[in-house]
Amino acid sequence: MAIPQLRQAWTKAGNSSRSEQFSTLHCNFCFSPQLPSLVNASKNSRRALHEPVACGRQWRRVLLLSILRDLATDAVNASQRPSTAARPSATSFPHLELQSTSAGDILYEALDKVKNTAPEQFSLSRLQLALRGLESETPLIRVAVLGLNDATAARKLIRLLLADPLNPKEDWEDILDSYDEDTSRGLLIRYGEVSETIHNDLLPTISIPSSVLKKGNMEILVSAFGADAVPPGAQVAPKTFLVPTVPIRTSHSGRQNFIRYPVHRALVCGSGVDGLLAYSGLVARSALNKDEKSVFGAIDLPIMDKEKHNGRIAFVDIGAAGKALDKFRESVQNASEYERGWNYSGVQRVLDWLSSPPSNGHLDPALERLIGSLLDSAEEGVRVQEARQIAQQEALSVSDQVREDLDQSISAWAERAHTELRHSLEKGFSSQNWRELAWWKLFWHVDDVGMITSEILEKRYLCQAEKELIWTSGRLQQAGLLNEIPDSSNVGDAAAAATSQAGEVNENDEQTVVETAPSQPSQEAWPAQIPTSRSKLLNVTVPSLQALAQKLVLFSVSTTTLTSALSALTYISFPTASIYESCSIAAVGLVYSLRRQQKRWDSARTFWENEVREDGRTSLRETERDLRAIVREGGRPAEDVSENAARDAIEKARRALEATK
Repeated sequence: MAIPQLRQAWTKAGNSSRSEQFSTLHCNFCFSPQLPSLVNASKNSRRALHEPVACGRQWRRVLLLSILRDLATDAVNASQRPSTAARPSATSFPHLELQSTSAGDILYEALDKVKNTAPEQFSLSRLQLALRGLESETPLIRVAVLGLNDATAARKLIRLLLADPLNPKEDWEDILDSYDEDTSRGLLIRYGEVSETIHNDLLPTISIPSSVLKKGNMEILVSAFGADAVPPGAQVAPKTFLVPTVPIRTSHSGRQNFIRYPVHRALVCGSGVDGLLAYSGLVARSALNKDEKSVFGAIDLPIMDKEKHNGRIAFVDIGAAGKALDKFRESVQNASEYERGWNYSGVQRVLDWLSSPPSNGHLDPALERLIGSLLDSAEEGVRVQEARQIAQQEALSVSDQVREDLDQSISAWAERAHTELRHSLEKGFSSQNWRELAWWKLFWHVDDVGMITSEILEKRYLCQAEKELIWTSGRLQQAGLLNEIPDSSNVGDAAAAATSQAGEVNENDEQTVVETAPSQPSQEAWPAQIPTSRSKLLNVTVPSLQALAQKLVLFSVSTTTLTSALSALTYISFPTASIYESCSIAAVGLVYSLRRQQKRWDSARTFWENEVREDGRTSLRETERDLRAIVREGGRPAEDVSENAARDAIEKARRALEATK
């Protein structure tokens, strides 16, 4: 074989460094100046440096044979390596590695958010298993081999699946057989170069140098599964198979405790017709959905070859498979008998299912099915909880007929209240007391402005409507609609917006703008717009109207007094001026002051009457709006925002899972 061909074969075997080593050795050996010292065929050392000699050819031949032997050994080892391709490294495919890592990180964060928003909707142990799988580029796949009511058949089947027929019976097979004495205990099987038993674990563990475990990067849990523990007729959840309960010993006295051990896949083993019936009953009552490919059955029951297996169950003959394995180990010449016995036993179908299929995406298929099953379970849990809450709301909520009756009573109350506001204020503003506040009577009734206006507000401003409002609110509370004190902040905001300007009288304006302050929210157990509006009018507008009246009277008196004094001074200072001429100045001042007082006081009274009417209508509209809102929304539980957050987190996790494919 030529040197370049050897180097190419060496590189294909996956060991480029050895190829470089071979090239270096070849060059150093063929062109080393020490080569002539190994050869005695020529006496001329200078000539021996450049001429090939027989001894040199023999050394090169020995070296080539050694390298060819190493190549053959490496080729055999390479053929026994796992067939699953390794993930691209950052040095070889940096863009692919960055994309895969990013998708895995997004999926990990999405699942962690689902765990925080809806922890009660799925098995947390299975979620932790999925998260640990996402933390590694080569996740460890857990497979549970569950023996129906007895783990003896399961351990025999596992021995056949993991045994190497090319090797004699190994020590781990004897260790596995020794556990048949106590079939109730679980057993964990891991891959290891040296077979050993770990005694300190809560769960007995042995390591096996099996190519099946190495290629699939898996560990196997062997345990018994009590089919009788499931109540007859009850639906079997997927976690019954995928989260098996394993007994562990807690003390030397023999007391046992139970732990849940989540797995990616489950192989259920049974014996005879009883095992077949038990497994069929469990599968018929189970809702596996996406976990259907994660659960497989193996029944030790010899039947016809054409009926050996289907997509969810395989019939095996453990005895025939064991005999075939022993025959082949006795002699390689029994290969044909081994092949016939192995194929007849049906164990190969179970081995094909146990071996991990090739992964076309970023995630292992078992891990992908686990995550999909978790998301389906969480979504179903959220949907069931929503349906339960809706049923509870409908049971506790007020009927539509009661709400309609209350809404009609509110309409009748609003109509009566508007009628009362119109008629009562008309009576109040046409009463004798209000007429006493005419502009020309203001000189001797200026101190009665506050008393008269307050009396009108207290006796004529929606008094009956407020009493009926309290009665209507009682009906709402009795019906279960008014359970909390209504929020009157809107009323305070409206009052503040309507009365936020200063109330100083500007002599050039025709209307008086009064200063108001936002009212405090009422603490009454009914809508408080009416008393709040009345309090605002009493505390803000009445004092402003009182101050305006006093200011107008003072201005009129002072103006008349000053002009009268000016008239007297003119009459005294100018003897030629007649008394009529001198008094004209006082007349002008008197007419101006009285006209100004009449105009501004009548304008202020009209503005105050309109303000009282408008505030009354506004308070009635707001009260009616709040009452109708209570009838429409009262007595209904608030929507649980956690369910919406859980649904959004699940949807985000689904998108992240699709991105990894």
